[in-house]
Amino acid sequence: MVETIDLSDRYRKVLAIVVEDYIRHAEPVGSRTVSKRLEPPLSPATVRNIMADLEELGLLTQPHVSAGRIPTEEGFRYYVENLLEATPLPESTKEEIERAFESEEIEDLSELLKVASRLLTQVTGFPAVVSAPRLGSERLWKIDFVPLGRGLLLVVAVTQAGIVVNRLLKIPPHISEEALRRLAEYLNVKLPHLTLEEARDELLKEIEAERKLLETIFEELEEGEKPEEPIVEGLSKLLEIPEFKDVERLKEVLRAFEEKNIFLKIIDRCLGAHGVQILIGAETGLGVPRDLSAVASPYFRQQQPLGGLAVIGPMRMDYSKVVPVVDYTSRFLSHLLDKLTPRT
Repeated sequence: MVETIDLSDRYRKVLAIVVEDYIRHAEPVGSRTVSKRLEPPLSPATVRNIMADLEELGLLTQPHVSAGRIPTEEGFRYYVENLLEATPLPESTKEEIERAFESEEIEDLSELLKVASRLLTQVTGFPAVVSAPRLGSERLWKIDFVPLGRGLLLVVAVTQAGIVVNRLLKIPPHISEEALRRLAEYLNVKLPHLTLEEARDELLKEIEAERKLLETIFEELEEGEKPEEPIVEGLSKLLEIPEFKDVERLKEVLRAFEEKNIFLKIIDRCLGAHGVQILIGAETGLGVPRDLSAVASPYFRQQQPLGGLAVIGPMRMDYSKVVPVVDYTSRFLSHLLDKLTPRT
């Protein structure tokens, strides 16, 4: 396991140089290159021995006999966990992020998330994904019932973030429009500032007679027929990445990206955490190809996680630059969501 490997200072410096040089150039790194950058210096022969040891530990690999070494998945993981020093985000980049949000006429949450997705791709140069909030974790603002006849009812819910959700469901024919009107009025007194789960628990304590109807309403709102598709931006950026110049490898990546729910799985990995998560290789769940990584972070409204955003790229992406971009974008998006007033 990578966590149990204890490297000396010299070995850590050699591994860091190999990873960082490979990130910059996407080419195997030779011992002479490492030797020139080491402080204090070591001979190329000594560096070769260290690189051979790192290869035995599973942190480096040699793609060809005559080539230098490149980091393995485990090598990237060791680097991220033990050696990575995130570059402070330049003020110019912070201003670019803030301008991107402020220059748009943003009227609702979906527009805000589209701006975030475009922005992440623009700043990092990698594809980005932003998931829509899940209604179950969002606090409700208002609910309306629209009877459509023949036992059909349209339920319209509005959240504090301005999300509007419509669900069509069947109801018992004996439920009158007047009963629905009274129920809507009652709910709109009880619902504001509660999540679906909180509202359901609160109301079911008080309204046993309407229990089955309420359970159906809240289950339909929370689950629906399918989750909102995430917003994916910048897949064309893959064409600019050396690893994907090969057409067959590019096809593999695009096939993996066709299933947008795979992005939701990446986002799910970060929703239970505060701060940026780095998923390397197989940890992303993307399958084939394995040499992809994701830098993901949740975003919040009133300290409640609503969704997440992520940048997806090759394992050799420059984590020191991508991590602060994802972190700042998620925090600024959360700040804007706290100020977003729902439309009534």
